[in-house]
Amino acid sequence: MKRWQRPVRPLPLRARPMQDESVVSFVMRLAAANDFPPSLLFRSIGDCVPGKHVLHRDAILNAPAVDRLSVLSRTPADHLRRALPGLSHTPSYVPLPVATPAVRFFSLPYPMQACRTCTLKHGPATPVAWEHRGRDEARYVCTTHRRWIKSTPQYNLTAAPEIVTAQNEYDALAMRYDQAEAASGLFQAWNITTGWLRDERHSTLMRRWRTRAEAIGAAGPASAAARFPEMIWLAPMLIHPGWRTHIIHDGPRRIERFFRRAAQVVGTDYELFPDRNGREDPLVTWALNLRSCHISRTLPLSRRASSLRGTRATPLPESRHFA
Repeated sequence: MKRWQRPVRPLPLRARPMQDESVVSFVMRLAAANDFPPSLLFRSIGDCVPGKHVLHRDAILNAPAVDRLSVLSRTPADHLRRALPGLSHTPSYVPLPVATPAVRFFSLPYPMQACRTCTLKHGPATPVAWEHRGRDEARYVCTTHRRWIKSTPQYNLTAAPEIVTAQNEYDALAMRYDQAEAASGLFQAWNITTGWLRDERHSTLMRRWRTRAEAIGAAGPASAAARFPEMIWLAPMLIHPGWRTHIIHDGPRRIERFFRRAAQVVGTDYELFPDRNGREDPLVTWALNLRSCHISRTLPLSRRASSLRGTRATPLPESRHFA
């Protein structure tokens, strides 16, 4: 007789599910609380093939399996369905059986690590708990416990409150535009600050990032947590329609105002933006690429290359031009 065919009874210790937690994460925490092998606990819930390959996935349970998990965890089934989104997931291919308990694993589309402190408040925790997040939903900081949760290990941000403030500013930015637009701005700012770090062009920023990384216990300025406030300060300028129009339609000399404003926002010297040793500043490269993409989409094919070079347009050769 298999484990899922035997009568089930409650486990001694309880772990409460977190809102939007993955089913696998919850079962792992429940197993850790009772010092029970997770693979055996999955087999007690329903017919499945668990293993290390499922640790970063989620699981679908049919109704008999949900009832068994409810008994094991001493948590009502309705509570589990409200807290664990995976339980409402529909299988993509082979449907689950109706009568026998069954568990199927699937990849989480956009998993996010949960705050370690939040996890501990719901019972004994495994090293990492996983939550469901939207595609463009960026939650890098637990503002309740002031922890950086994007990486492992997670950092205590008490000594760097500007990182917590930056998360609140990002949430406000996402409400002003939308999640996808805000995520796009953050992604572009992430690449620009990475370029600044690589080139070590802005000494003021480098010193600030090293000091911040030391304060939170990160390895160095390469940690995204150390650069996060500057990313958030820069992101609104990169997606603001007014600034983008200014860059696209004004000449290279007239967009100086944009670079001066960007230098003021992130707290660096504007004079460091021009070419240095033949390499453009990443923010300058971003602005030139924005203009180039706009020209490529709006100009006829015969004028695109010449407009990007700043020379007079040359028409395409006509039929029998080279005859």
